Amino acid sequence: MRFHPVLLATAALALLSCRPDKDSYVVVHSDVNCDVPRVFQLRVTITNNGVADQKILPETASAELGFPSSIVLALPGSRTGSVDLIVEALDDNRRIVGRGTASGTLAPGGRIDLYVQLTAITITTGLGTGIQLGQGVDGGVVQDSAASVKLDVSPTMGAPFAQVAAGAHSTCATRVDTSLWCWGSNTYGQLRLSGTSNRLIPSLVSATSWATVACGQTDACGIRTDGTLSCWGNNGSGQLGVATAAAEPRTEVPGGPWQGIAPGSYQSCGIWGDGTLWCWGDNTNGQLGTGNTVATSVPTQVVGTGWSQVSTSYYHTCATKLDGTVWCWGLNANLELADASVGLRMVPGQVGGSDWTQVVTGLYHTCATKQDKSLWCWGGNTAGQLGNSSAPILAQGSQGGISIPLQVAGAWNSISAGMAHTCGILSDLSLWCWGDNSSGQLGDGSEISSSAPVAVVVSGQAWTSVAAGSAHTCALATDGTLWCWGDNSDGQLGTGSGGLQLIPTRVVQ
Repeated sequence: MRFHPVLLATAALALLSCRPDKDSYVVVHSDVNCDVPRVFQLRVTITNNGVADQKILPETASAELGFPSSIVLALPGSRTGSVDLIVEALDDNRRIVGRGTASGTLAPGGRIDLYVQLTAITITTGLGTGIQLGQGVDGGVVQDSAASVKLDVSPTMGAPFAQVAAGAHSTCATRVDTSLWCWGSNTYGQLRLSGTSNRLIPSLVSATSWATVACGQTDACGIRTDGTLSCWGNNGSGQLGVATAAAEPRTEVPGGPWQGIAPGSYQSCGIWGDGTLWCWGDNTNGQLGTGNTVATSVPTQVVGTGWSQVSTSYYHTCATKLDGTVWCWGLNANLELADASVGLRMVPGQVGGSDWTQVVTGLYHTCATKQDKSLWCWGGNTAGQLGNSSAPILAQGSQGGISIPLQVAGAWNSISAGMAHTCGILSDLSLWCWGDNSSGQLGDGSEISSSAPVAVVVSGQAWTSVAAGSAHTCALATDGTLWCWGDNSDGQLGTGSGGLQLIPTRVVQ
């Protein structure tokens, strides 16, 4: 065994929300084999009575950890029953380099000591490449120096999924029975679940009455079947639509009935049933479209009527109208507003043409479809996210982008934009992605970025919708199954495991 020079201090962490009952504790004692590379973080996943919770220690890697180490995990509420533990060792790039498991039985209000030996892991897949945990359809096989372990991520029976939304490190979805489910990072309460621990598989938020859900960077919003709007998660800039600084707030947004919602990084916009558009939250770059840069924590109307769909990102916002026009506003640092003559626009400005149907906003780029199903993209092209095979433009800011919409070949049913990648579904129901692929978010089995669309293939599947997050992607198949790939550092793929997934992996259903 190898001992590192820095000893990890004992830490007390609450994985679940506090309750008045006597707490139960799981004490994890871990050691690492000498074949494991340098370890900077531990990812601890504990499952008790079917509920999986996860913590990364420390949250920010700053130095190599020392071993052996002891970690105290507090489970408030006098927990009892079987406990299954997975401890993963992460390097300074948050790649999994070691893994160990343990299990036991916890008495009510008691303490259990679990001893975990971390061994180096290598991943075997049908692709013959070094893909991280859980690669493959319906789960994968992890091989380490001790044994082969089948990951317990086989989908269980449940209602088919109806719609999916991807945030920065979280994902939410509705099912055909109108129930709402979320998973991934919960640091800001963006899963609408108790506490701030991550969830590795879909967790039930509410059993009925959800029509649609949308995820922002660290928050999310959902519209119920009666048209009411609720938002939850980070409210540091008033992006939930109310003036409160409460931790993990869940708010009811006034107005409506609402027909569309788009949370961004630190602001949100939504459309009422009468076609009026309302925005709130951070307004540093004029992204609320209210004619100034004054932030507001309550919905404020954007000029105009007849709005039909809206999309908002970190710096800018775009929306379509029923008359087929597209309008954009906010910061134009990378020409994402399709106008080379302005740097900041505080009110909606029209993009050329009057036959647009859908618009989506990435961090530095914008894409939109027309009535003839043609797809056009403009703005920043640092990783080829415009999809027209043009050479990436590496500079950000100072007008480093393309202001004239460029066509992406094909007839497209729908599109979605992530931070620096874009995905879309063609009229033949095939799925394609392009742009940044540093986390495998293109789903083609590689980590090579592409300035042209690459096919995302799952045998026998056709696709109805796709949602691109910061560095992960999820797509809904015609049979109601949900598939995700890319960055999985916080469990946002919903597969029950951690690590990059370079091809679509089925979400636990």
